[in-house]
Amino acid sequence: MSSPVSVIVPVRNGARFIAEAIKSVLPQLTPDDEVIVVDDGSIDATRSIVAGLRDRRVSVLDGTGAGVASARNIGLAAAAGEFVAFLDHDDLWPEHRHRVMLRAMLDDPQLDVVFGRFRIHVELDGVWSARLRRLDGNHVPGASLSNALYRSSTLRRLDGLNESLRVGEDIEYFYRLQQTGLKIALCDVDGLIYRRHSGNVTNDRARTEGVIFDLIRRHRAGVGPVKS
Repeated sequence: MSSPVSVIVPVRNGARFIAEAIKSVLPQLTPDDEVIVVDDGSIDATRSIVAGLRDRRVSVLDGTGAGVASARNIGLAAAAGEFVAFLDHDDLWPEHRHRVMLRAMLDDPQLDVVFGRFRIHVELDGVWSARLRRLDGNHVPGASLSNALYRSSTLRRLDGLNESLRVGEDIEYFYRLQQTGLKIALCDVDGLIYRRHSGNVTNDRARTEGVIFDLIRRHRAGVGPVKS
């Protein structure tokens, strides 16, 4: 399992969780893999915390301050790996996730992407919802970019994420990927621990659900995405 992997971590003011996120990844990688942190204008201790990890596999790139879609695009442009994973700075890789998912990709060169199960972790200042309870413990391709492992060549079929979107950009991106004819497999492993807390961008549920429903409607109708 020597094929290099790039893990892209967009962050803005992530001092609370960034170290834990990266530490959940590093033990699962080889010395030839890389973690690309894209700092999208942090004014807290994010950069010093990342530097304090002192791991040569971790690099930090400057974002433009244009949001998470832009930060992911910057990371993707710099990624050298044959395989790419996305991880938000406040989420975690479950144990054994990467071994199982990479093995599936190596065993079938025709696969474009594999997904693990979606797990939810709610902090004391986070809020459960009926939608989250339905997602917890299930395979939900497209609900997040981060419960998956992608072949880099698959992602490069597109120009990148839509940087005009502030919410739902990951769902819109996956819809466009699907239209390229993805071959997908589901792995019997937890693929992501998605953390809910008071700082989640998606805490504005009415706005988030409105944008997501509009994205779904427009893609089904073959209409371009609305700006959020």
